[in-house]
Amino acid sequence: MKVIPVTSADELAAALEIRYEVFVDEQGVAPDSERDHLDDDPRTLHCLVVTDEDDFYGGTVAPGVVPGIATGPPPGTVLATGRLIAPHTDVVHGEGSIMDPANPHIGRLAVLASARGTGAGRKAMEFLEAAALARHGAAGGVRVELSAQDQAMPFYEKLGYTVHGDGYLDEGIPHHDAFKDLGYASAASAFLMR
Repeated sequence: MKVIPVTSADELAAALEIRYEVFVDEQGVAPDSERDHLDDDPRTLHCLVVTDEDDFYGGTVAPGVVPGIATGPPPGTVLATGRLIAPHTDVVHGEGSIMDPANPHIGRLAVLASARGTGAGRKAMEFLEAAALARHGAAGGVRVELSAQDQAMPFYEKLGYTVHGDGYLDEGIPHHDAFKDLGYASAASAFLMR
């Protein structure tokens, strides 16, 4: 698997297709609520997790098959998507959200049902976190926030996110806010090593 930034209208369409399949078709989110103005904001970074040659020849997307046998999805098959919202562009969340609009926000992480448990979600998050640090980091770090469905919160906690605030409903689905401080620990340890 590899992660690529969305750089074309076709790639954005592929990201939206994954989101609609997961959020609208599976979870019942209203179709007109899934896409928003932030999808077209030039400061928003979208990514796609796609299969590569290793996945095609019995890699992580088709576990348990014999390596070297072409049994997985063809290279370039989209498995997941997510987006990074720049600070001060995402100010509306479910009623009760306490996210700080001054922080970058990762959202709309969607992994196809067939790709869950393969590491596709983790790869998307690692890519978006690295982009948040590179684009918005100051003094060696940045706080990234997200609004996640309660059922997905164990995934984010394994990635180091801390839940904060009370729960709330977004599109009728229970959510919580969470944050993760990126880069500060390594910057602090580097300072102490001097």
